[in-house]
Amino acid sequence: MLKPKTKRGLAAAARGLFVAVLMFATLFPFYWTLLISLKNQKDAFQVPPQLIFTPTFENYQELFVTGSFGQYFFNSFVVCILSIVLALVVGIPSAYIFARCEFRFKKGFFYVLLITRMSPGAVFVIPYFIAYKELNMLDTYLGLTLIYFASNLGIIVWSLRAFMEDIPVSLEEAARIDGCSLLQTLFKISIPLATPGIASTAILAFIFSWNEFLFALLLTRQKVQTAPIGILNFIVFEKMNWGVIAAGSIMIALPVVFFGVAIRKYYVKGLTQGGLAGD
Repeated sequence: MLKPKTKRGLAAAARGLFVAVLMFATLFPFYWTLLISLKNQKDAFQVPPQLIFTPTFENYQELFVTGSFGQYFFNSFVVCILSIVLALVVGIPSAYIFARCEFRFKKGFFYVLLITRMSPGAVFVIPYFIAYKELNMLDTYLGLTLIYFASNLGIIVWSLRAFMEDIPVSLEEAARIDGCSLLQTLFKISIPLATPGIASTAILAFIFSWNEFLFALLLTRQKVQTAPIGILNFIVFEKMNWGVIAAGSIMIALPVVFFGVAIRKYYVKGLTQGGLAGD
């Protein structure tokens, strides 16, 4: 029979092995894409693969100088930031109202918001296309921003409602006794205490918007094409320029990585607090 110390050692080794396998499965695709982006077309597909080589930035040069990826990248950034800011401006007060107020059809309104996030984009893309064509909103920043705003609003309200409910009501009541209005209580008490939840929700919304493909493909033409769509321009009839495509993939991944690292303290705290609210 194994001793307790031996059991603990085996359990720790098993956990370490599991984490190592998980890290490898998560990071290896990113690592391999990075290698391809730093190789020329000939070296990228040598068999067996070359792990020692002279890096080249010709793929990144073609991506930004020869191609128009810089404009696509800018379009993604503008649309994502505008949609997230707008969704937070509307979603934070909405989540507070759902958490603190009672009104008729509350559950119905709440689940309608959630359905907008749960439903596949293919359900909405044709009505959006027809409406945008009639309103001359195809291939515009406003059109794509409004779609991402509508897509993110449900998950923002759903997540932040749980964080608002975790805030002690006594703190808000004390603020109201001191003369704070409902809006002052929200901005001075509730929002500062819910900062971890707002940060974690914002990065999730950013990832959803930044990686969105279907609406950006069908509702844009040339002016407002986003980075995921811009990569398609390097897939031509004559060849698949995998080095440039890999470089574009790395550039798309970097903002999410940097954003996540920058607010990791709030993100981890946000994920470990609260939870999805139930009724």
